Amino acid sequence: MTQKYLSEVESKLALLALNLPSNKTIHRLNIRVPVLRKESKSKYSFSHLNKSQKIEIWDYIWKKTAIFEVMNIALYVYQKVSLNKNEFEYIITWVDKCDCWEHSDDLSKIYAQTLEENPTWILPYLKQWNKSTNLWKRRQSLVSLLEYSSKRKIILPFKELISFINPLLNDSEYYVQKAIGWTLREVYNVYPKQTTKYFKDKLLKLNPIAYSSSTEKLNKIIKSNFNLIRKNARLKKSQ
Repeated sequence: MTQKYLSEVESKLALLALNLPSNKTIHRLNIRVPVLRKESKSKYSFSHLNKSQKIEIWDYIWKKTAIFEVMNIALYVYQKVSLNKNEFEYIITWVDKCDCWEHSDDLSKIYAQTLEENPTWILPYLKQWNKSTNLWKRRQSLVSLLEYSSKRKIILPFKELISFINPLLNDSEYYVQKAIGWTLREVYNVYPKQTTKYFKDKLLKLNPIAYSSSTEKLNKIIKSNFNLIRKNARLKKSQ
C-alpha cells in the first residue's frame, strides 16, 4: 500500500529532473534546491491524512527510495515543524541512512529544533552518537547541538556543548572535523569569551580543518596571534 505513495513522489520529481538517474546506490536527478523546496509544499494523495499516517508514509519513502532528491523532500516536509513524540521516534532513525553532508545537515535542522523544544527526547541519542563508529552519527552529535545559533532561543550551557566536542578533537574523519569547526564557530557566537579561552587552551590540538572554520569570527588580532603560535609549533616540530 505504502509503495504507491513512494512511486507518486518519485514520479513527480522525475518530471523536474535535469538528468536521468545513474546506476549508483543513490541516484541524483540534479534538481535545484529552490525547486525542491517548492515541491515539498505540493499536495500529494496522502496529504489529507492525519499526522500518524503521514509520518509512516514519509518514513517509508525516506528509507526505501534510491533517489537523493526524494529523500530531500522528506526532510523539507519536517523542517521548521514542531515534532510530536511519534514523529520524532520515526525521524530519529533517519540518520541511519545518511551518507552525505547534504542530507546530514538538513537532518540536523530538524534535530536542532527538537533539541531546543524537547531536549530530553534527543540528548540521549546525541550522547550515544558522539561515541558511534558511524561518522554521520558523530557529525550529528555536534551539528545538531545548535545548527545555526542565530535560530536558537534556548541553548545548552557552554560546558555541556564543549563536552560533545572534546571527545572528537582527534577524529580522523574530514566531515567530523568540519562539524567541530562549524559547532565551535556557533558556540563562539553565543559564548565568545569562554570559547576564545577554549581556543587558547586547545590551540595546538585543533585539527587544521576544524581550526580554519571555527575561528572565522575571531578578533583579527587574537586570531593573528593564534596563527603565529600554531605556525611556530609546526616549524619547531619539523626541525
